[in-house]
Amino acid sequence: MIMSEFWEAGKKAEVILKDNQWGCNYYADGKLIATEMYAGHSEAYAESAAENYVLGVKNFGQDTSL
Repeated sequence: MIMSEFWEAGKKAEVILKDNQWGCNYYADGKLIATEMYAGHSEAYAESAAENYVLGVKNFGQDTSL
């Protein structure tokens, strides 16, 4: 279940709750590039990860050059 979403500059992150575990779906240019589940962590932890991704702090090997 999608609980919240974050967007910025062609990136999107969905904070999800699945089987009582928080996680995130990560998208670049509309394509799902990764899903991470955070066992033992809170909703706030997942939201921080989502925000870090859309702000460019967290990356998945994408070209981050300007």
